Amino acid sequence: MSSCLHVIGLGPAGLEQLTLGNYRRICSANKVFARTAQHPCVQELMAEGVCIESFDEVYAKENTFEEVYETIIEHLRQELSKSPEVIYTVPGHPMVAEKTVQLIEERLAQEYDVVIHPAMSFVDEIFRVLKFDPIDGVSIINYSALKDFEHTGREWLIVPQVYNKLIASEVKLDLMEVYPDEAWVYVVQALGTAYEHIDRLPLYEMDHGEYDHLTTIVLPPNTEVTSFNRLAKVMRTLCSEGGCAWDREQTHESLKKYLIEESYEVIDAIEKQDMYNLCEELGDLLLQVVFHAQIATEAGTFGLKDVLREVIQKMIRRHPHVFGEERAETADDVIVTWDKIKLKEKQSENRKESDFFSDPKGLPALMWATSTQRRVGKIGFDWSDIEGPWAKVLEELKELENALADEVGIREEFGDLLFAIVNLSRFLKLDAEEVLRDTIHKFQRRFLKMVELSKDNGIEFELLSLEQMDVFWEKAKSQEKSGNME
Repeated sequence: MSSCLHVIGLGPAGLEQLTLGNYRRICSANKVFARTAQHPCVQELMAEGVCIESFDEVYAKENTFEEVYETIIEHLRQELSKSPEVIYTVPGHPMVAEKTVQLIEERLAQEYDVVIHPAMSFVDEIFRVLKFDPIDGVSIINYSALKDFEHTGREWLIVPQVYNKLIASEVKLDLMEVYPDEAWVYVVQALGTAYEHIDRLPLYEMDHGEYDHLTTIVLPPNTEVTSFNRLAKVMRTLCSEGGCAWDREQTHESLKKYLIEESYEVIDAIEKQDMYNLCEELGDLLLQVVFHAQIATEAGTFGLKDVLREVIQKMIRRHPHVFGEERAETADDVIVTWDKIKLKEKQSENRKESDFFSDPKGLPALMWATSTQRRVGKIGFDWSDIEGPWAKVLEELKELENALADEVGIREEFGDLLFAIVNLSRFLKLDAEEVLRDTIHKFQRRFLKMVELSKDNGIEFELLSLEQMDVFWEKAKSQEKSGNME
């Protein structure tokens, strides 16, 4: 018969909140282990003569909480190997915000009997003093998990064990990322004891008070929380009967131009290295995604959750080197893996051969050409080195020259030349679209400088001959190359 570990909850405060059964079980034991002696109930039990061994020294010795918990579990394992019964006590309810109990279930319950003895939780006391019903929604989050928590602002948020000012400051900064600075916060301490204390203050002042191991932070629901859910709700409101007349009239078709426009405004902000504007433009682009998802929701075709689910599953599926067992050491390895998975997905969907060129036909021509060439190159229809595309550019240039002389096929030959140049850009590892955009920016800078230089010389630019304009062009070009464009 295996030994039994009794995990007993001590409640949130003193002996008066300890259940009679738990009290009797503790008092009848030869030895009791406590995760910490820094708890009113432990202090009162020890005052009554109960022999309690705490793990507070472990907290002082180990560097991380993980190491503390591992040491506690190992010590309990050793005690169970020697004794038929071991009692381990924890503050509050054993299954609420108690990491060691989770580890006991994972590590010890397979070898020994583990009995959980429930108790009143610190959360029960919070319900009492703040007078709210948990059915309205409650999230209990450890302070270390706040950064990854998806706040909605719809529920009460409880952050337990904020036991010093340093942690309080970290919690405040994490919460200010999503909550308004003036959001009301309750700092509750020593609930259920004679030292019970509650402060209500704005979030930005939250870390000004005193903190100890019986301190919990509580935030009420807040409609101003910055979250993806809030954005979706704003969009639903705009498209509702009581919302915006213009938004209600939009369709996927009518929004196409705005999607393109916002995408290019993002690109423009990136090229200008304007991070403030980039932040704004990314928001505008995100709004377009949410707008389309809302229209689809109202049509019953799909919803925003479907969009999120698809992209999450796709990212995990196409990154087996991150989320699975495969290996990909370089960016090129990643692309090869990505393309293999993508091809397998298309085959499973019974795509037709006509779907081989599946790029959106609305792509800018240079991007479309690059994508087409890469696609055929992946199945072997490509040059082996740069000599091939370079010779092709010269060949197409000659054919365009002949077309101009014959005045036949000029448009077609000019297109062939552009296509060949795009192919050459791939072998030079250059993005033809970006290169051309850079050249356009350069041309515009030089042209504006040329106009400025002519005006500085008291000359009306429009009245200059082409030869005179070229003089100022060379001056502008020279100044740019010397870095003197002021």
